[in-house]
Amino acid sequence: MVLLGIEASSEVISLGAVDNQKVIFKFKKRMKKGASYIVAYLEKCLKRNSLKWKDIDSLVIGKGPGSFTGLRVAFSVVQGLVVALNKPVIGLGSFFSIAYKLRSKFHKLAVVCDARRSLIYATTFRVKNCSRLLKERKENLYSLEEFIQLYPDYLYVTYHNHIREKAKEVFSQINFYPVDVYPEVIYLLEAAKDFYRKRLFTPLDRLEPLYIYPKECQIKDV
Repeated sequence: MVLLGIEASSEVISLGAVDNQKVIFKFKKRMKKGASYIVAYLEKCLKRNSLKWKDIDSLVIGKGPGSFTGLRVAFSVVQGLVVALNKPVIGLGSFFSIAYKLRSKFHKLAVVCDARRSLIYATTFRVKNCSRLLKERKENLYSLEEFIQLYPDYLYVTYHNHIREKAKEVFSQINFYPVDVYPEVIYLLEAAKDFYRKRLFTPLDRLEPLYIYPKECQIKDV
């Protein structure tokens, strides 16, 4: 089993590949318009690790919520690869990778990001049996104050520093992780292993990104 993943919902582009036992490669780069170089980065990573496109058993992609440009490019790349390689795809929420990174230290996690117009996208996770991460609700739009009042006893995590600072100003006792945590595909790939073993693939016609819309601030049902 070789899984190849792409995560481009933020300004940090994250690529990676895993097999049954190990991480084959991981690549992370913070840059504007980085999504436009996804194919070039992938080809370099595959070549350095003596992998060919035909060696890939499934694609994995972070579905967002996130930036329009990054997600649009990433989804175009993945959809093209699925068709060209005749391989399945597994789509997972990008917030899952943020919570997954911290699951060994915290048991109740709230992941939030700026959705503009004084709104945030947010969801919560709970850790079961010391390691199993469960999403408790869909990503949705809230005001920051509303969401914190609903879930005051969670550890909050974001990659938007101004959201963290605003929350601490309004709710001085809030437990907020002190540094930015960006989505990383390597954590999506770990979760995707179980999906692959159970053959829980995402139908191509249902593979849709969750965009942050600067003007409308709308949320798509995915």
